[in-house]
Amino acid sequence: MKPLPCPRCGSPETLGTFCADCLRELHPFVKTVKPAKLTLCVKCDQVKAHSDWKEMPQIDAVVKALSEALVFSNDVEISSVEFGEADLERKPGIKKTAQIIAVVTGRHQEANKDYEEDYDVPLQYEVTLCPRCSKKGTSYYEGILQIRHQTPAVRDAIHEYLRQHKNVRLAKEVPVATGSDYYLSDQRTISPLAKLLHGQFGGELKTSAQHFSYDHAAGKNLYRVNAYLEIPEFTKGDVIKREDSYFYILGVSHKVKAENLMTGQQESFPYEQGTTQRLPIRTTQVSSIDPVEVLHPASYQSVVPTNSKYAPAELDVDDEVSVAVDGEYLFLIPHTKEKEVIAHKRKRHSQKRKTKDDDLVTDD
Repeated sequence: MKPLPCPRCGSPETLGTFCADCLRELHPFVKTVKPAKLTLCVKCDQVKAHSDWKEMPQIDAVVKALSEALVFSNDVEISSVEFGEADLERKPGIKKTAQIIAVVTGRHQEANKDYEEDYDVPLQYEVTLCPRCSKKGTSYYEGILQIRHQTPAVRDAIHEYLRQHKNVRLAKEVPVATGSDYYLSDQRTISPLAKLLHGQFGGELKTSAQHFSYDHAAGKNLYRVNAYLEIPEFTKGDVIKREDSYFYILGVSHKVKAENLMTGQQESFPYEQGTTQRLPIRTTQVSSIDPVEVLHPASYQSVVPTNSKYAPAELDVDDEVSVAVDGEYLFLIPHTKEKEVIAHKRKRHSQKRKTKDDDLVTDD
């Protein structure tokens, strides 16, 4: 049976009852086309949609903005939406509107198959500098990360974090007696980074927020966030003295994990500045195998170590070994480089600096 023509316009080609043109007039896929708005950074891949800057490829940002501009009717089923190419100029100061074709495929409930409809979507775009790029080459900062007793591993971890998080910029790094102060451009980064380092390296963490300005455009106070992290002066493999006991450090994180070398029990405890002393590590020689004896680094007498649990598995006479020393107490440990006791002069200087820095921090 020959299909009936469109009852509205007489077209012989119908999609059920009506033809595609009449369906669009009677039941359009899109009931409203809103202007799509987008701000692009001229120097990087940051885009601003709504109120936030985000790192996103331009094509993805354009498609997202155009998609949000289309408001679909409730009585249609949409299969796909494709947009024409957006040839946007990336020159600073540009404010333009580009007309982008949107090809919408779907069907109305009265149609017997999918069909296409075209819509012009106005894309209002502006090209400027994002906050990150506008601050490059300046000393602007929103917070300070203060690290004390910094090791190369800690510094490497900070710079690796900054390489992975391009939304934050290091304004400057200021060396101090036992570490560095890192001036960072985004205060939202300070606390997460400090907590990450605290979890990896342990220590004592303090944070604070200080009011420093007022944003009249946004109508809100602006704050700088400061974090103070004191890394322990010891690390895994060291021997420390704490409350008249000696501990072999098994790991350092939010808490210190260690084995009590006097009792053999494993313990964990928080790091507290000034409550522990790292024993110096010296290199000496094995003088006897059965029983195991070594030369005392100070007296050169052959002595039995106080604890040999962490000694190398195989030992021969005259082998070089490492010992942690505290007077007559010797603890045989895996072979490592020599370490000195922290000098008292350096401790006083560090404490003086920390007292000065306490103006910036409060207990977390």
